[in-house]
Amino acid sequence: MYYSYVMGIGNEIEELKDKGFAIEQFGQNYGVSFSKEKADEWEHFIEQYLEIGYWNEYLTEDGVVFLFRLDNGIKRYYVENYFNDEVLTLCEKLCECKFTSIKDMLKENHFYSDKII
Repeated sequence: MYYSYVMGIGNEIEELKDKGFAIEQFGQNYGVSFSKEKADEWEHFIEQYLEIGYWNEYLTEDGVVFLFRLDNGIKRYYVENYFNDEVLTLCEKLCECKFTSIKDMLKENHFYSDKII
């Protein structure tokens, strides 16, 4: 399974349940689980709703995919071993925070904490 935590998306996300996505609500945010075969569909959905200056990430079996909505469009990164300085710098810049690592940043999220190795 792949896993994504989504903030800032409206109830449009509920339409994915009929397409085989598992959706769990956490207040106004969502935890989404889906199969590898649904990854392209997930990315297409996120690209429709992601606002400029935000990102979404999802955990795969051996890495993390980051989708950033920047002024010039979507930038996609595949990160192995939770290490990519460019991705970490983008995350820090966009949320005006400092993180020790991508892994530590993601572990702070309760939805990911038990899914990260």
